[in-house]
Amino acid sequence: MRPLTAEEKSLSKAAKQRANKQLQAQRRKVGVRIRDVKGDPVILEINGSSITLNYEMLRRFIHSLKNRRWNISMDTWSGPQPVLIILHYVNSRSKDRGFIELYELPPYQKELLTDLPVIEIET
Repeated sequence: MRPLTAEEKSLSKAAKQRANKQLQAQRRKVGVRIRDVKGDPVILEINGSSITLNYEMLRRFIHSLKNRRWNISMDTWSGPQPVLIILHYVNSRSKDRGFIELYELPPYQKELLTDLPVIEIET
C-alpha cells in the first residue's frame, strides 16, 4: 500500500474538517452522540467498485500483516454497504489464515465528505 501524496492528504484533511464542523453543528441542534470523522478518509476503488473509508486504518492493518501474503477484494452483494475484505495467510498450504473485514464509513459521515481523493487499487 502506497502512502498518500501531499495533494491527496490535503484534500482528505480539508474534507474531514468541513464534515466535522457540520457534525459539530448537528450535535448542538439534536443533542445526540455523533462521532467525528477520524484518520484520512478516501474513496478506494477496486475493480470498478468503490468504498469510502479511513485510509490510515487500512494501511495500519496491511502493515500489521508482516511476513504474510494477503489479497484484497470488495464484497458489494451481502448488504447495503460495501465491505473491503483482506484475506491473509502464511503460505498457500498453511492452515494459518484469516480475513479482515473493513466496513464503509457511516452514511451520516459519508454524505458530508465531499471532494475526497480517489485511490485506485488493482488486484
